[in-house]
Amino acid sequence: MDTHSDAGRESTGSSEDVREHMRQVRSLPVEQLVADVLLSLINAAEIKLGRRDARLLIDLSTVVHEHARPYLSGELTTQLDQLLGQLRMGQVSAEGSASPPGEPEENDLDRVPTPPPTPAPPSPSPGD
Repeated sequence: MDTHSDAGRESTGSSEDVREHMRQVRSLPVEQLVADVLLSLINAAEIKLGRRDARLLIDLSTVVHEHARPYLSGELTTQLDQLLGQLRMGQVSAEGSASPPGEPEENDLDRVPTPPPTPAPPSPSPGD
C-alpha cells in the first residue's frame, strides 16, 4: 500500500470539497448567510442565558443585525427583532437566577460586557 498516494488522494479530495463548498457559499444570497450567522449567535446566547457571555452574544447579534438591516427583507428583520427582544427579556430574567451576583460561572467572562454605543443618525448629505 502506497501511503503517499493515499495521502495525495485525501488532500485532493479535501481540496475539491473546499472548492465546492466555496462555490456553494458564493452562490447563496447574502440574506441567508447573515441569517445563519445571526441565528448561530442567538442560539448560543439562548443556551448561555443568565451568564455574562450571553450579554456579549446578544450585543454582537444586535450590532450585526443593525448593520445588515437595510439589506434584509422586512420579514427576516421582524423575526430577528422579535427573537432579540425575547432574548433580552430572557437574559434579564435569567441573570437573577443563574449564579450568585458577582460570581461568574465556569468559562464565563470575567466582567459584564459594556453595551455597544448607539450609532449616531446619518448626517444629511451636502446636497440636501
